[in-house]
Amino acid sequence: MNRVKSSLRVYHAAFLTMLALCLGMALSTPAMAQSQRSIEVRMAIFEGLSIVKTRDMDFGDIIGTTAGTVVMTATTSPTCTASVGLVQINTCQPAEFVGAGQSGQRVRVRRPVGNLITLTGPGADMTVTDITINGDPSLTPVRSNINWERFLINSTDGTFIFRVGGTLNVNANQAPGVYNGSFEIRLDYQ
Repeated sequence: MNRVKSSLRVYHAAFLTMLALCLGMALSTPAMAQSQRSIEVRMAIFEGLSIVKTRDMDFGDIIGTTAGTVVMTATTSPTCTASVGLVQINTCQPAEFVGAGQSGQRVRVRRPVGNLITLTGPGADMTVTDITINGDPSLTPVRSNINWERFLINSTDGTFIFRVGGTLNVNANQAPGVYNGSFEIRLDYQ
């Protein structure tokens, strides 16, 4: 069982790409006077049966004075659809996680407790409900219910990506400002 809170910030870089870039620069540079270059490389090393958050959930900016909802899809090209009376602009990004297991293994991704995320800020709390979990092609959906989604890991190296979206519930006359919340995702490898 692994748990990651969405409020954590994890930096992820493709180590092999950076290594290839560095080697390519070293091999393709003609022999000339010596020069120095510094390159910052960040990477994450995954253990088996692990999970890392790579992106935070972001509904963008919401404009309006009426109560309503903004529904975010949990896909690689997400959309945020606002109900009548609300306008959603700018970034729309589901939370994104990378996991590692074994090819052919099943993994159950549990939704946040109560299928609910609470956002606090300068005004009344808002909630994100109807939490959706969507896996990349590295995961095949097997079964789901209100509390979790079960997938089969089908990548040869056992790594997989999934995203979390949902429905933001905006109150009437919501005070302007930044609203934040955190949630816990739990994986059960089977």
